[in-house]
Amino acid sequence: MVKELTMYTVVCDNCGKDVNEGEEYSCWNDKSFAQDIAMEADWLKEGDKHYCPDCFTYDDDDNLVIKEKSGSTDR
Repeated sequence: MVKELTMYTVVCDNCGKDVNEGEEYSCWNDKSFAQDIAMEADWLKEGDKHYCPDCFTYDDDDNLVIKEKSGSTDR
């Protein structure tokens, strides 16, 4: 039998990187846990957007700076 399931992962809203790339698991059955995994991997959640560590920084005044998209694909 094939059964459809809903699973979750976190994808960078800037570059499209998946938080689980190169990891043992590719997704989770709990949305909150998927977000917790991203936060533990130093991802940023800003509003309803998620950013991998390569896509954000802070300036000298501790203001958040989101790097410009670079040829990403909307996923």
